[in-house]
Amino acid sequence: MNNESEKEKLIYIENTHTDPHYNLAFEEYVFQNLPAVAGESAPVLLLWQNEPSVIVGKYQNTIEEINYDYIEAQGVHVVRRNTGGGAVYHDLGNLNYSFIIPDAQTKVDFKTFTTPIVKALNSYGIPAEQTGRNDLVVGDRKFSGNAQQFSKHRLLHHGTIMFDVDTEAVAKALRVKPGKFKSKATKSVRSRVTNLKPYFEGGQNPDDPDGVSAAAGTLPGAAETTAPADAAGLKALLLAWFRREYDVIDIELTEEQLAEVTALKESKYDTHEWNLGRSPKADVVRGDFFRCGHVEFNFTIDHHRISKAEIRGDFFPARDIGEFEAAFEGCEYTAEALAEVLARADLEGYLGDVTAEELLAVIV
Repeated sequence: MNNESEKEKLIYIENTHTDPHYNLAFEEYVFQNLPAVAGESAPVLLLWQNEPSVIVGKYQNTIEEINYDYIEAQGVHVVRRNTGGGAVYHDLGNLNYSFIIPDAQTKVDFKTFTTPIVKALNSYGIPAEQTGRNDLVVGDRKFSGNAQQFSKHRLLHHGTIMFDVDTEAVAKALRVKPGKFKSKATKSVRSRVTNLKPYFEGGQNPDDPDGVSAAAGTLPGAAETTAPADAAGLKALLLAWFRREYDVIDIELTEEQLAEVTALKESKYDTHEWNLGRSPKADVVRGDFFRCGHVEFNFTIDHHRISKAEIRGDFFPARDIGEFEAAFEGCEYTAEALAEVLARADLEGYLGDVTAEELLAVIV
């Protein structure tokens, strides 16, 4: 995503659906069928919105992540995505963006793809920046989380932008693990996140009057731009920025391709098995929070040996986590045997920044 010299080509595919089951199928279809679906080998940009929904990370136990009673009462969609990371709440006050790269290195790299979003928001007067593992913030308040997936030298990077999200619903829909925030209280969720809407035109978060204010009118493009009224307006602003900075090529999927998207939605993203039925059953469950995120080991034990291992959490693997799970099968459930498995494993590739010693201290 380098546009410092001549303009880089960027393919844009419009998607106006708001059904999260369809939108995740749309995104996966484009990702799995590049470059054929785009007609040429160039990065693809998607900008899309979802109805109220909880989007669960690929390696998470869905039931542990959601407030099931609230979800059922409010009719909130629950859909599992193909990327790692944690569960997030979407509604029409949120804007999602996806970058799909047809030829990428298998290395988790968030900054390359968050930088254009940060630059675009900065150009409209929003003092956004990247911090931590995968977050975008204004001041110390998060408004965007990001996740990635690799497959066959292709990379999918997607993220959220909270513009005018119902933060009460965020707090009620998600079940927060102890350790994720200092308190399990719903106010902890709201205090950690912010919407961007108040920051446009020199505003600031009304829940944080001493926090960072936007400097509307002082950055290029901000003074001449009307602040967006909703997330759809923010979508228009971001797309306008990309058209200025990149050589944007608009394409549409064919009717045949759209039918294949619908088929994928029905066979995968509409199913109980994909969205809720992948939660592991185990004899031993051990997990904790590390620099790479939350990691939980689920071991099925037979005659003191591990017959099955499933690893869940909000980490971002650069390698197939199934390889790591398979390495535990047949292993004795002892510190010595587990230490050998961990010592041989590419922990950075599977989980990220964590050591074998740290993991061993938790799983035995």
